[in-house]
Order: sequence, then C-alpha cells, then structure tokens
Amino acid sequence: MMNLIKKMDASLTLQIISVVVLVLLAAASGVSAAQEIQINRYVLAVSANYGGEGRPTLRYAASDARSFVNVLKEMGGVQAGNVVEVKEPSVAAFQQKIDELDKKIAKNKSAGGRDEVLVYYSGHADEKGLRLGKETFAWKALRSKIDSLHADVKIAVIDACGSGAITRAKGGVAVPAFMVDKSSDMKGYAFITSSTQDESSQESDKLKGSFFTHSLVSGLRGAGDISGDGKVTLSEAYQFAFNETLQKTEATMGGAQHPSRDMNLAGTGDVVMTDLRSMNAGLDIGEDVEGRLFIRDERGELVAELYKKAGRPINLGLAAGKYSVRLERPAEYKEASVTLQDNYRAQLTQKQFSAIVAEKTTLRGEIARRGDCDSGDTTACALDSLDHNGKYRVTFNLVDKDREARKGLQMGLFVTRTDSYMLGSQISIFANIARKEMHGLQLTAVFNGAREHYEGAQVSGVMNYAGSFDGIQVSPVINVAKENSSGVQVSATMNVTRDSLNGVQVAPAINYARETKAQISAALNAAKKSGVQVTAALNAAKESDVQVAAAMNVAGKLNTAQVSVLNIAGRADGRQVGILNICGHCEKTPVGLVNIVGNGVWSVTGSLNEMGALGVSLHMGTAYLYTALEGARLIEKGTEFRHFSDVFEAGLGLGTQFGKYGSHFDLEYMLLMEQGAFDFDDSDFEYGSDNGVNFHHRLRLGYTTRVFPFFGLSVGGTLNVAAQGYREKIWVKPLSEYHDDFGHEGDKFRFWPGFYAGITVGRF
Repeated sequence: MMNLIKKMDASLTLQIISVVVLVLLAAASGVSAAQEIQINRYVLAVSANYGGEGRPTLRYAASDARSFVNVLKEMGGVQAGNVVEVKEPSVAAFQQKIDELDKKIAKNKSAGGRDEVLVYYSGHADEKGLRLGKETFAWKALRSKIDSLHADVKIAVIDACGSGAITRAKGGVAVPAFMVDKSSDMKGYAFITSSTQDESSQESDKLKGSFFTHSLVSGLRGAGDISGDGKVTLSEAYQFAFNETLQKTEATMGGAQHPSRDMNLAGTGDVVMTDLRSMNAGLDIGEDVEGRLFIRDERGELVAELYKKAGRPINLGLAAGKYSVRLERPAEYKEASVTLQDNYRAQLTQKQFSAIVAEKTTLRGEIARRGDCDSGDTTACALDSLDHNGKYRVTFNLVDKDREARKGLQMGLFVTRTDSYMLGSQISIFANIARKEMHGLQLTAVFNGAREHYEGAQVSGVMNYAGSFDGIQVSPVINVAKENSSGVQVSATMNVTRDSLNGVQVAPAINYARETKAQISAALNAAKKSGVQVTAALNAAKESDVQVAAAMNVAGKLNTAQVSVLNIAGRADGRQVGILNICGHCEKTPVGLVNIVGNGVWSVTGSLNEMGALGVSLHMGTAYLYTALEGARLIEKGTEFRHFSDVFEAGLGLGTQFGKYGSHFDLEYMLLMEQGAFDFDDSDFEYGSDNGVNFHHRLRLGYTTRVFPFFGLSVGGTLNVAAQGYREKIWVKPLSEYHDDFGHEGDKFRFWPGFYAGITVGRF
C-alpha cells in the first residue's frame, strides 16, 4: 500500500486534500450559520370576556392572555416590543391588529432569519367561529388570516368553547415541536385548541383562569419537560396540557375537555417552546417529592400546578420572589416556603414540607360538579358524595335537630335545624335553620335561615334569610340575602340583598340591592347598580340602565332611559323623558317641559319687541331642544318708554338652536297669556271693566352672535297670532302707528309680523 501511495501523482494528492479541506470548512460554516440564524418572534394576545347575549360573561380571559404572554417573554425569547395585547375587540379591530402585525413582520424581515408569530385567543366561540360581543369571526376567515401572515412559522393557540372546529378540516396530527431552538429550520403552521368541536372550554374560580391555559403555562414553565433537558418542546407542553386539562375537567359540570391540534410543519431539529436555562431564578423539585403541587406567589396567585411523580426531578422557571408550595396526596396535606433569588436555583425536597390541616372551601351552585376530592374537603365534594351515597331519611320531632349531613325530609312541629350539608326539605311552624349549604325547600310560618349558600326555594310567613342563594325567596314581610345571589325575591313589604342579585326583586314597599337586574315596587327601589327599576314613587341608583316611575327617578349615571314626572341624573348617556328633567351632563337631549342640563343651554335674554314690550326669557335644555320661559311688560304709548302699561304677558315655549352652540340661529314657538289689570279707554281698543286673558301665539326665527364667552347679541323676526280669551277683550298690538296688525275691532283673531332685539347672557 505504501508503495502504491508513493507512486501516486503528487498534484492529484494535493487536489484531494484541498477538496476535503473545503468540504470541512463548508460544513463548519453551515453549522455556524445555523447557530447564528436570527429569530424574530411576535405575539398577538386577544381576550374577550363578553360573548354576546345569552352567554355567561367570563372573568379570566384577560388574565389568561397575560399569563401566556408573560411566560413567553420570560422564557420564550419574545421581546416586549413584539407583543400586542388586545381586549374585547370587534371583528374589524381583530383583523386590523393582525394586519398591523403582518406589516411589522414584513418590515423587520431579514435575509437568512426566521420569523415566528403566535396568535393567542381566550374567550367565547362556537361552531361558527370566535364570538366577539355580538359579532362572529368565522373560523375559515380566521384561519385564512393567520395563514396569510408573512412569517415562517405561524401558531394559533385558541382557548374557547368548540375551538376544535378550526382543526377539524385537517385533524390533529402529531409532529415535532416547533418554537424556539435556533438550530431548527422549521416552517409551516400549527393550531392548538383547548377543546374539540363539540366540547365546552371551562374556567375555574380556584385557578382564576381557564383549565387549559393554566395547564399550558404550567407546562411551559418546566412541568412539561419530560426529557429533563431544560427545554420544553411543543409536544411536551401540549401533552402536559392535554393530560392536566382532561384530568381536571372529567368530573366537572361542563364535562371532559380534550385539547386538540393541527400541524403542518417541515424542517429539522427539535425546536422548543421555552428554555428554563434562560431564567435567572428557578425551583428544582427533588426526586423524592410525589403528589399534586400548587405553587403560589407572594400575592397568593397560583402560578403553576402539576402532578409530580417520584423518581425524577422537575425544574421550573420562575421569577425571583417568595413562593408557597402546597403538596396534596390522599388524606395528606403539606406546605413549604421557598425564596428564589436571581442567579440561584432553590432546591425543594420532601423533608422541607410540613403537615397542615386541610382547608374547606365553597364552590357554589355546583352539586352536579364532582369536585377533586383529593384536593381537600370541599363543599362541592361533600354535596356530591351526599347526593350519590347518602341515604334518604325522613324525620319528625317537636324540635328536629341533625348534626350530620343529610338527604331527605326534615320536619319539626316548632323548629328544624341542620348543622351540616343538606339535600332535601325542611318544614316547620316557627323556624327552619340550615347552618351549612343546603339545596331544596324551606317552608315555615315565621322564619327560614340559611347561614351559607342556599339553592332552591325559601317560603315563610315573616322572613327569609340566606348567606347567598340561587333560586327564590317568598315572604310577606322581608327577604334578605347577604352575598352575591341569583334568582327572585318576592315580598309584600321589603327585599334586601346586601351584595349583587342576578335576578329580580318584587315588593310593594322597598327593594334594595347593591347590584341587581330588575326591581319592581310601589314605593322605593334603591341600588348601587341596577338594570331596570319600576315603581310608582321613587327609583334611586348610583348607576342604572332603565328607570320608570310615576313620581321621581334619581341616578348618578343613566345608561339607557328615565321616564317620570321628575328625572334627575348626574350623567345621562341615555334619554330622559318627563315633565322636569335635571341632568349634570347629558349625551342625549332630554324630552320634557323643563330641561335643566349642566352641559347644555342655560341663558337669559332681555329684549324689546314691536309691541313695545320689554321682556326677559330663560332658555334651558340643549342646542337641539330647549325650553323657554318668558315674561314681558308693555310700555305705555306716548311716555317715551318711561312708564309701563297695565298689560303684561307670560308664557312657555320650545325651541332649537339647530344643534349648534355659540353663535347660532334659533327657531322657537311660544304660547303667551296676555292680561290687563285696570280699566281705561284706548282710542283703538276698549278694555273691559274686569280682568281678562288673551292668548298670543308667536313663532320666532332669530340669530344670536357671541361677542365673548357668556355674552351675545340677539335679533330676529316673528309671526304673531292673538286669540280672544275669556271675559272681556284684552288686545295687544304693535306700539308703532306704522306697524299695525291685520284685523278689525271685534275679530277673534289678529295677525301681524314683528321683530325683537336684545342681549343674551349665559351658556348658549
């Protein structure tokens, strides 16, 4: 072999060596280029709690979006300037934000780089699309909009009911993860949804967020790192969120929730969603820890939840600060406290946990919800167990007491009382008392009391009381609810809900609630915030949608309408209709005989007209419609304006400034009553021996020019009709002998044109 090599041509050997060197250099250059590839990531996070009429308003859509954004900014390499957050958008606003983001992506696009965009949505949806208020963003249109983005990788994460409809067309296909790793060359799209097409997506008061987003964020913080390499891939995060969401919702009232996905990605490498090594602080949970972990920050907010199996450690990426970690296992509850600092990862082992007493919580109105009994003795769990395992019992005593949870009928000649949970009915003559949550019927002649939450009906001859209720309270005297309730209160005297009532109060005398949908009474309705108030006397609310009263309505803020003789509102976005309307700030013109509007017209005009009458008029209302009150005294002929005659007029009118403030034209109709007080003869007209009244109809077109603020000059022309009144004739006419009316003595009507000029002060 050596001889053969020695015989080879020297130049050929050099060429081979050169080629090998060039190949190695090219390979090294390629690796370097791959490592130096520029990745730009963008996030559009949209939240919408309101999904239109007939749909419950969500509470945590915005906080879900914020949690998703925060974990990507902290651990996913997303720059703050590349994040767009939108709350309660319309369809047009949603589309506009996508277009604006697309322009930014196209503008910042660099050769050799990779652009990745995530569109996150938390809110309502159905089989047709996203429900944005009263509008629907169709699935097809949304998908087309996302597909058209000028990004290499496009991801949509949709947490909403029926969101799986967007993935139905192509189904969920498992492929490698795709988000962050620089060595990958991924291009394509991925759609991740919180549920299938026919399922409801659910949120939890305990989590203060949705089951899916909460599980997804926990997975991204490290709970989903199955491989233990410090990175969370999409497959890992999705699988963790799928398992956790399904486990938490299998026993809920909404039913099991199955996240789904549709992906079409091409490339090499294993791209990850988040990198735990990018966090300066973190928590390493040891191999010996096993059970469900709840990790809360200093404010008590749940930042991560996971089930930890023994035998492998879990590393979580968390911001520096103090945290409490709760460990729950069957019949065992422990807690530990840890402090995380920058550039330091805290270690947590089984020995650091201390035993605690299980707390009891209340989940209202969820008897059908089989709560997670492993998480403690909850009200939902207790009621569910009683419903499915409790034995139906019927008891009767003079005073029937029961300390145990019961299911069935409890009767007492005088009193019934249960100290634990109850499903069923209590019947007695004097009093029924439930000291814990009860679902069913309480019927008595005197008093029904439920210390905690009550679901069903309370019927008494005197008083019903509940800590809170879902159902109905009926009493001739008084119904009382202490906390947020839902249903109907009916009383012959008084209903009181100290907190919010999602329902109706009906009473002849008084209804009071901090917040309610509707109140109906004959005397008084009072609420901090009300939907509809109807009464014969007085409605009072700090904020109200609709108030209807025979006498008086008072509202700090009016949203829709007030109808009454007297309406008063600090701010009115709706319409006031009545005899007298008073409004500090009106967005719509009140309709009434007298309208006093703080941000409207309130001015006084002193003027002289063709009859020789010196008048003062007061304008109140808005530029669209104002009320005018006027009084005038005629100046006696031949006195050179030094003496008034014994004829005066006063009246009421309506006018408009054609919707314009400041210098303006105005059109006004005024009905004036003209009256004479003393006997005297006039060469043109005879005044009777008794007082009398005529009617003066006047149509006026004028112009007011503002000289400076709150001061102007007014001038205009009039058309006048005087009609003979009752008793003796009292006629008025133009003062000037060159300005006469069109009529003769004895006519019942007189017609003439006229003019006026004067000074206006005030807001006009």
